[in-house]
Amino acid sequence: MITPEKIRRAMGFQVKGISSNVFPQDRPNATDSKLTDFIVVSLPYSESRKELSKEDWWLDITVVYEIYVADKKSAGNAKRLDDDKMEELRLGVYGTFPLVDEELGIQIDEPRTVIPSSSDGNGYHFTRIQAKMTTMV
Repeated sequence: MITPEKIRRAMGFQVKGISSNVFPQDRPNATDSKLTDFIVVSLPYSESRKELSKEDWWLDITVVYEIYVADKKSAGNAKRLDDDKMEELRLGVYGTFPLVDEELGIQIDEPRTVIPSSSDGNGYHFTRIQAKMTTMV
């Protein structure tokens, strides 16, 4: 059975080599040490079940990857985006597509950046990438 938890685990495994800090669904409220970067994998949208017949159906879900990079702080600019690190991580995530998990029966592809970079107000800039997950069951 395909569950949100299994989908997030597959997404987390997909990007684990890009950042060693991967969190499911939401960013952490606190960590033991300041993280220089992390990725959040989530399923913020409801699934859409498409039927051809009772035995032939599939799910379409929009999945989200959020890349967070710590701001470069200086006396002149406390919220400066680390463009180089953000680009490295964004390209790294794009390089993992498509994600095909035959055991779960899912494919995640068609990534697109919907927020190129924005400050979260807490010392990080983030980029949001959405992709399409489809499964045939």
